[in-house]
Amino acid sequence: MTGATKGAVLSLWVATIVVAFAAGRMTAPGDSAPTPDNLGAAVRAALGEVDGLDRAEHTARVLQHLDAESVAEVATVYDQMLNILGESDIRPFVIAWARFDPAAALDHTLRWPLREKQQIGAGAAIESWAMSDPAGALQAYERASARHPSLEFDLFLDLLTGWVYSGQPGLDEYLASLPKTKLDSGVSRVVGKLMRQGGVDTTMAWVDSILRNDAFENKLKKKVFRRGIRMVGRADPERAAAWAMKYEGEAYANDGPRIVAEQWGVRDGPAAMQWVREHPDEELQAGASRAAFRAWLMNDRKSAKSWLESETLTPFHDPVIVYYARDLSDRLPAEAITWCERVTDAERRLSCLEIAAASWYQRDALTAEEWLQQSPLDEEARSAARRPPKKKPQRGKQPANRPQDGPS
Repeated sequence: MTGATKGAVLSLWVATIVVAFAAGRMTAPGDSAPTPDNLGAAVRAALGEVDGLDRAEHTARVLQHLDAESVAEVATVYDQMLNILGESDIRPFVIAWARFDPAAALDHTLRWPLREKQQIGAGAAIESWAMSDPAGALQAYERASARHPSLEFDLFLDLLTGWVYSGQPGLDEYLASLPKTKLDSGVSRVVGKLMRQGGVDTTMAWVDSILRNDAFENKLKKKVFRRGIRMVGRADPERAAAWAMKYEGEAYANDGPRIVAEQWGVRDGPAAMQWVREHPDEELQAGASRAAFRAWLMNDRKSAKSWLESETLTPFHDPVIVYYARDLSDRLPAEAITWCERVTDAERRLSCLEIAAASWYQRDALTAEEWLQQSPLDEEARSAARRPPKKKPQRGKQPANRPQDGPS
């Protein structure tokens, strides 16, 4: 087994035992249970296992017996070894503790001296707490965040993870109450965990429930739809395409065709382009065709280029050609010009030529000037192509005409 494969298996195993601990579904081991008098020693021995998979398995077995009587001695072991323990060591212990006393587990981990370990431990406690009591976990999260603001965002995500896995109500309303600064991350976390937990069916069902609820504003619906269609599109683009069409015309779903096309383009460029070609809305079709081709080009440049070269070009291809020409303009500006000339729409064609000409002029002014003199560009556009590009402000510096402090 390679190191990468073994690492992936270990990560999956850790994730499995974490969820199993929190749900209380792991069965007791067949061997005799350690007594409270030797549980600390048993944990210490398990944490000393050299093989990562063995260590995770043995630690999980021992921690199944953690209770209120033995937690103090086991916590001492973790406190003493804290600086050499990783997430796969810490989370099972904290979740085992949180099964019977989440408040104590949270308080203890928040007192750990290393911020990284605080984040792992407190996050595991909040997640486990939310799986059984989301309302209580929410209150605990708010108190902990007030005392430890640097941990607030990580605890927020762990709260949502536990709430999703709990299956208990209130999560949708909580998301709807979030400020803009947290809504994106919150929706992304929920959709990701739903996909992990139940796959496409579960994810689509939850998104549909939000979109059909008139109590929720379009702000939430747009975030939920966009994240949901992207996640489903990665797993099953054909199904995502049909799902996107179901909400055709809804203001919150206008990005659907573009998002589906982008995800589909990574997996199957020809199929994505054919679906976009058949889309009835020309305005949405333009953005979707560009997104599909861009994703295809990045994933398999040779086949995307061959497809474009083999097509009988129509207005449908204009957005794709413009994107391809711009992609070429920095490296092969003369070739970019030839593609721009094949754009059917006059306004788009001239815009494409202007951009390619400017790139060409920066690389080879003499040759570009020869082309400019006989080009279809007017004198204003030719002059613009000759100008040197504007320098971007250096990161961390403000323009000279802007004050360093105070309002502008």
